[in-house]
Amino acid sequence: MIRTAAYAAHVLSGAFWTGAVLFVVYAVLPRATDGDLSRESFADAAHRLLMVTRWTGVALPVTGAYLVWVLYGSLESLTAAPRGWAVLAMLSLWGVMNGLVEMGVLRMRRELDPEVGWGQYMAEGLPTEAFADGGGAPTTQRLAAVSRPYLLASAALAVLLLVDAALLAGGIPV
Repeated sequence: MIRTAAYAAHVLSGAFWTGAVLFVVYAVLPRATDGDLSRESFADAAHRLLMVTRWTGVALPVTGAYLVWVLYGSLESLTAAPRGWAVLAMLSLWGVMNGLVEMGVLRMRRELDPEVGWGQYMAEGLPTEAFADGGGAPTTQRLAAVSRPYLLASAALAVLLLVDAALLAGGIPV
């Protein structure tokens, strides 16, 4: 029962997160790049993506660690089979993808406040209300330009993560 709940929470969190990244890159980022989206709307979308990333950044490792513990029991058995290597690949993709989303949003934040440090950024995230006033706030196109490489790379990793998950679900031999 607990294992089933962990699987469900893990898969739903992963689907929600990868879907959010792909949606922002496919539907939001192009409109921001073209200037067809307001600065406030783009900042809000980036903030929401950041919150999804951070929430799933807790849910995925907790449920994933539990599943690894239940299914493999030791690092040796995890690294002894192709299925275990796919799990380790998933962990690596998750970590890099998380970092890329964080860096993309941090770059947006630094366009507004160049002196913001990592600690302050981690505590505050992207204060969307600061993008509402026109005075000194960067344009939507500028925000899109600085975050674009990170968001595109995270979308590419999201696709690889989904392929890895499909391979695990489809039955990579143990």
